Amino acid sequence: MAHLRPIPFEQIPSYLQNVMHAYDDELGGSGFVQVLAHAPEVFKRFIDFYFDLELQTRGAVDGQITELARLMVARQNNCGL
Repeated sequence: MAHLRPIPFEQIPSYLQNVMHAYDDELGGSGFVQVLAHAPEVFKRFIDFYFDLELQTRGAVDGQITELARLMVARQNNCGL
């Protein structure tokens, strides 16, 4: 499986840097944004969709279950877990 190197924070567009700060505050980490920043316009469209969805469904699924699902997807995709 191909791997992308993280883009240094200083080279990430400012609107994605703001997203990273929001993820740091909300989720405790935002390193994945440095990888997704390889396609900033695609990621921006995802953010526009996901943030609205997240706000509408907040609390519908327990945070621990959500994190377990993320870990299982990462493991299935050999993401070094």
